[in-house]
Amino acid sequence: MKSMLRISRYVVVVGVMGCLVMLWAVMIYAGVAVGSAVLQLLHGGVSKDDIAAALLYAFKILDLFLLATILYIVALGLAALFLDSADALPRWLRIHELYDLKVVLSQSVVVVLLIAFLGDVLEWENGSDIAFVGGGIAMVIAAIAFMWRSERAGGRNPKS
Repeated sequence: MKSMLRISRYVVVVGVMGCLVMLWAVMIYAGVAVGSAVLQLLHGGVSKDDIAAALLYAFKILDLFLLATILYIVALGLAALFLDSADALPRWLRIHELYDLKVVLSQSVVVVLLIAFLGDVLEWENGSDIAFVGGGIAMVIAAIAFMWRSERAGGRNPKS
């Protein structure tokens, strides 16, 4: 039974490979989006609408790059935790237990949500619907903050 459990940890390779494949797919897509945005900027004007559209494209593309980076961090973290490849981690990323990966992921989720919300604000025209989107994001961030606070009270200290 012990040997079966030891061997089964290598199933995590599927998750690591899936994250790496998605990393490349999102990164290539974001690169194509950058090229497209640059072409649109070169052929567009400098009117207020053109500037607003360029700003919106920039934030949407930034969101794609952040998502790709999160996928990379998850792949590295899972590999370090389950596949004994901690040596492959950059010096700034230390993941010794699942909690460390959870902290990095939750911080990344907050940043991605904020960037996505900023993109929504830039697209927003009128109405109160943006308040519901912002409220939903605020609730997610509050839940993450509550989780960190609860873990800190329980003796864990989230790393910044």
